[in-house]
Amino acid sequence: VRGGGADQNLIILDDATVYNASHLFGFFSLFNGDAIKSIELTKGGFPARYGGRLSSVLDINMKDGNKEKTCGEAGIGLISSRVTVEGPIIKDKSSFLVSGRRTYIDILMQPVLPQESKGTGYYFYDLNAKANYDFGPKNKIYLSGYFGRDKFYTKFGDYSGTEKAGLFWENATATGRWNHMFN
Repeated sequence: VRGGGADQNLIILDDATVYNASHLFGFFSLFNGDAIKSIELTKGGFPARYGGRLSSVLDINMKDGNKEKTCGEAGIGLISSRVTVEGPIIKDKSSFLVSGRRTYIDILMQPVLPQESKGTGYYFYDLNAKANYDFGPKNKIYLSGYFGRDKFYTKFGDYSGTEKAGLFWENATATGRWNHMFN
């Protein structure tokens, strides 16, 4: 949110804090839209449970998965592809959702790079997963996770030898939640 630093904005995915919330230095969203159920942005006046953030809170919830039938969705783009599969584990009782995305900028750039830079590239991937189980009308258990990684690598050299360098950063979150209704 404009006016706030990275430490003043809180990003939550299924009750887990996400610290590095972008790919390719902010050009791509960290979140795969196929796995998202709801997003709530609060820009001021938020409760103390969010830890004293000054600028904003972005609370994101993933889909629960289809409890009736197995289905999927896939997409191929110019620089990335994605796939999502969801379905029942036990029909009408539990379900799962798995969603992944990967860029292939590193593969597409290889033919146009000079010969001495053939080992240079960048890519990122995301993997979202969620499972849930209904123990009845008053008890539900949810398990969810997010795993993502950005990687930049290069290889360069001259007549005296070859050097390699790289940089990567990643996120990994996992949450478990038990919902019980007392009344």
